[in-house]
Amino acid sequence: MTATKPTPGTAVCVGSRSTPSNRTILVADDSRTVLRLVERTLCEAGYQVALAADGRQAVNVAMEAKPDLIILDINMPVLDGYGVCHELLADKAWDGATPVIFLTSANAPHLETLGNQLGAFLSKPTEPERLLATVESLLARIA
Repeated sequence: MTATKPTPGTAVCVGSRSTPSNRTILVADDSRTVLRLVERTLCEAGYQVALAADGRQAVNVAMEAKPDLIILDINMPVLDGYGVCHELLADKAWDGATPVIFLTSANAPHLETLGNQLGAFLSKPTEPERLLATVESLLARIA
């Protein structure tokens, strides 16, 4: 499995092992390693993947790609994950029902609550199976 576009934008998943999905997931993280690992996991599961390396790119890609779900780091340059959520939710053109998975090494009591309100909270590192189970659960809820 390889993706033709590493970041930012939409990755074209080649050699995925699952049936192609019409679901697009935005992954926003400033760690290239995390982007690649999550991208590979999602591509192999058959999802289309859009990537962003900072918060500003995340907002721009989200508004363009209109993803079905967002996987978002909190601590990113230019605009943090909180700012991304704030800007998207403040934009009338954005569908506020799009779930967000906060995948972050940040550790604060409010993250669990925020994750439950907007989607989910997963601590880094997380197992690929747990990430996929969370993605599938949230997508099933909005289907």
